[in-house]
Amino acid sequence: MLKEGSLSLDRQGRIIRFSHSLEEMLGFPAGEVIGMEFSALVPPGAESPVRAVLDGSEDEPRHASRKTGMLRKDGKVSELYLSIHPLRDRTGSLYSVLLTLSMKKTALPAYLTEEFRRIFKFSNDGVAITDRDGSIIDANPAFLATYGYQRHEVLGKNPRILKSHHSTVDLYERMWKDILDPSKGFWRGEIINIARDGTEVPVLLSINAIKDEQGEIRNFLGIAFNMTREKKTEKLRKMYIDHIVHDIRGPLTSISINSELLLMDNELSEQSRKKLDAVLSAARRIESMTSDILDFSRAENGRLALRREAVRLSDAVRDAALPFEGSGKKLLLNGAPPSEAALDIMVYADEDKLRRVIYNLLSNAFKHASRAVEISAYAGPDGLRFTVRDDGRGISHEEAERIFEAFYQTAEGVRTGGAGLGLSIVKSFVEAHGGRVWVEAGKEGGVTFGFTIPSEGAGSSLP
Repeated sequence: MLKEGSLSLDRQGRIIRFSHSLEEMLGFPAGEVIGMEFSALVPPGAESPVRAVLDGSEDEPRHASRKTGMLRKDGKVSELYLSIHPLRDRTGSLYSVLLTLSMKKTALPAYLTEEFRRIFKFSNDGVAITDRDGSIIDANPAFLATYGYQRHEVLGKNPRILKSHHSTVDLYERMWKDILDPSKGFWRGEIINIARDGTEVPVLLSINAIKDEQGEIRNFLGIAFNMTREKKTEKLRKMYIDHIVHDIRGPLTSISINSELLLMDNELSEQSRKKLDAVLSAARRIESMTSDILDFSRAENGRLALRREAVRLSDAVRDAALPFEGSGKKLLLNGAPPSEAALDIMVYADEDKLRRVIYNLLSNAFKHASRAVEISAYAGPDGLRFTVRDDGRGISHEEAERIFEAFYQTAEGVRTGGAGLGLSIVKSFVEAHGGRVWVEAGKEGGVTFGFTIPSEGAGSSLP
């Protein structure tokens, strides 16, 4: 026989939750006793031990265990220790009674201590406590406000009443693997639940296993931070970014086109030509920064749609390297001068995003290179491996650890300008393809950036 079980009563003394442990201890299936008055489990002639609490003639909680008789389904009486825990709202009104039945005296559960109950009632985060079977024992006002339920509608229910179609089987498997892992005992992550009226509620949820002194799980504690306002603000911010970038690009295009047209005038003075070159260079720089901001916003918002197709790597590299031809620095492909045959490889990828990845890596390399930038590429059975190395001053290992973070720039990067998003975009685009990125800080100067892309036909050359 199991040593401990619990049940919950509503304000009228009807059973609304009956734990699996009590089913085994008393022999009653939960479905048979749910809705019955607790007095039905009291032996004939005995007074219900919770009647005084329900009637209001006993106001103080009865935390101390006391021996009592409980009627079993087979008609026999079991002598058990009973603890009575009235649950009250902020006004002191009773809304439920939690009963714990055990073979021996038990300590007061941590979630029923006075300090916890005070935090529980007034917390701005939604908090729910379940028994080890997953049935809700108690839910605080913030939980009820978040999901739009009345307390009597959730007590005794399983939290799966909040489950949305966004919550996959794989998510729950990973969640419970962490919670039941003795070395961890909790799970934390973003999840979308469903409120009573069908509204989707994004929350940052943490679920913790509450254990007894023997290390056995007694309860689960769920804490949900409602992220609805944050998600709406984030959505508006990203929409605002899209509109701003769109509005900036119009005037930039006009500046670039008209500058190029003016530069075609053979009678233009050298001084005017230099000024127009500076205007055109600044416009292109701003255009590049706005593209970075827009791409970062879309990647952050999960709006990266890939259009995979067979891409000739040499074409992507040629297009990405074109803006750097006048840099005065050499570009090498696999140790040799650029040629069509140097990277004669087919890659299954999104052509625009692959070109942008290569461009961003080359832009970073040419900014910091002293004399040369070298591309190395290899396509094998596992996919494409691509690296870009410069012969510049290099970066520290501390800088290398943060180099792919959004808006992070080294001191040299700040000096040369930019939005600090280029390498973050590289990471987002590569990972969207199922690949990975890395950086190697050179021991004798120089930096190597690399990425892999698993791709169909990555190891095949063009005919």
